[in-house]
Amino acid sequence: MKEPVIHNTRNEAQRVRFTKEHVMIDLADGRILGVPLDFFPLLKAATIEERENYQLHGLTIYWEDIDDGMDITALVSGLYIEPSANYLESLKEIIAERKAKAATPT
Repeated sequence: MKEPVIHNTRNEAQRVRFTKEHVMIDLADGRILGVPLDFFPLLKAATIEERENYQLHGLTIYWEDIDDGMDITALVSGLYIEPSANYLESLKEIIAERKAKAATPT
């Protein structure tokens, strides 16, 4: 019996959209992944314009404005690395800085 494999072309992201609580990713084979925005704090805190400014790179999606991305293979397989407390604290600081900057009149 053959070993299961990840089918890269089937898993390629074709489009990204958002609901109030989820990022929805349309895959090349017709599947739609719905992932809670809570999994991606920077993306959750991003503006609509920042969320819409993404780049598709096969099995990754990248948001340059917030310097964050997603790995489709990890999303499909469910393999995640638990973030460290230091990383989570740094995310809180980054989000607070972004909110303060957005609130400052230009």
